[in-house]
Amino acid sequence: MVWYTDLRNRKRFTEAESDWTSRRLLDLRAHLASPPPKGVPRRTKDSSIIIGTWNIRDFDNNKFRHGPRRRESLHYIAEILSAFDVCALQEVNEDLGPLKDVIRLMGPGWDFIATDVTTGASGNRERMCFVYDSRKVRFRNIVGEIVLPKHALLPGEQQFARTPFMVSFQAGWFKFSLCTVHIYFGEASKGSDGYARRVSEIDYIAREMASRAEREDENYILLGDFNIKNPVDETMLALTKAGFQLPPEQYPSNLLGTHYYDQIAFRTRPEELTFLSSGAFDWSQTLFRAEHYEHYAPVLPARHRDLKPDGTPRDTGKDREYYSRRWLTWQMSDHFPLWVELAIDFSDAHLLNNLDPEFEAANAPAQIEMAEDETPIDGPPRLAEPVRPLKKKRTAPKVAPPEKQGTLAPTPKMSFAEGWRIFWWVASGGGDRMRKAKAASKKAAKPRKAKKTKS
Repeated sequence: MVWYTDLRNRKRFTEAESDWTSRRLLDLRAHLASPPPKGVPRRTKDSSIIIGTWNIRDFDNNKFRHGPRRRESLHYIAEILSAFDVCALQEVNEDLGPLKDVIRLMGPGWDFIATDVTTGASGNRERMCFVYDSRKVRFRNIVGEIVLPKHALLPGEQQFARTPFMVSFQAGWFKFSLCTVHIYFGEASKGSDGYARRVSEIDYIAREMASRAEREDENYILLGDFNIKNPVDETMLALTKAGFQLPPEQYPSNLLGTHYYDQIAFRTRPEELTFLSSGAFDWSQTLFRAEHYEHYAPVLPARHRDLKPDGTPRDTGKDREYYSRRWLTWQMSDHFPLWVELAIDFSDAHLLNNLDPEFEAANAPAQIEMAEDETPIDGPPRLAEPVRPLKKKRTAPKVAPPEKQGTLAPTPKMSFAEGWRIFWWVASGGGDRMRKAKAASKKAAKPRKAKKTKS
């Protein structure tokens, strides 16, 4: 549960701003409580785990000078992160102070594990992080960054643009290793060197994690920003051909809702992957909406605006566009957090595995129990001698229904019909139509100026 005490600290929030932020948090909490996939399911104590991934855009060194993030934005980020049990974060910058502020707001029990910064032209001095609730998710003391061996170096003997980061956790019965990535983007066009490098990075990390999963008999989950444009792209094939499975439904994760950049993929032990629900949380339905422009206009950075000498915008339409398409992405992100809920209570399956049908046909008496120092060391405990012939007493046990019912892991292969539908949607301009529709809805949301009447 997020702590809201800062909202009453008058050195941090005025009464008016505390009121505004509290209203937004109430809206956000109601949105999070909506049924999936629009909202996020309520976290359980031990029946399921909710795993998230979020590219949190340049958090938070303000190098592009659109920020820094406001105190209220840190509250919104904390509220969203607290809906997950563990969440991978990409684009966390060198200064960990803002992340520590978010963790403080999330309350006791929350912790994080971060990499060192990735150097180099493409590394941007970014960190990879995992934020997790230590009361639910236990760190298994295994952590590492994945580097390419010499024989697998990318063209020009290059390493990953940003080093993948792997940490092992356990929640309930479920032991798993999370490996988060932020794959190189480069040029968008197929056939370009940048696109080839993107495919190569995904291909190597998928094959490497699949090999480890098979060799170690471990559950591996690969998640993060893969810069995958759509489910039928070659970048997606590089992920799935290594045997990684995807949730039954796919969700776009960019702000316009047109690209599938972020993914959560699984290579797990048999019978240990049960999907319960999944989604991408569209925080823009609640926060920094078009109708909130008037509230934020006075604090938008002047350096990115065209203002008159009196401080008002020369073109209100362009100023609104800056607010709704650029500024808000440095307050929250240009990505939506992607999440999946998995079952983690294998108690019934474990107990059912101990059953032997032959004992239902032929009963057996109770086991003789002795103190450990009296127990014979040459064999297992023995059964008591029955006083009289035993009647059949062992019947099929009652098994409680699961707290949550999910679906078994789906096939990693997409059906031809689904692939063709997505291809045709993209090829026929579906993305452009969606962008135009969103732009039209934002335009319609703008307050109309009152017409002047002749006196």
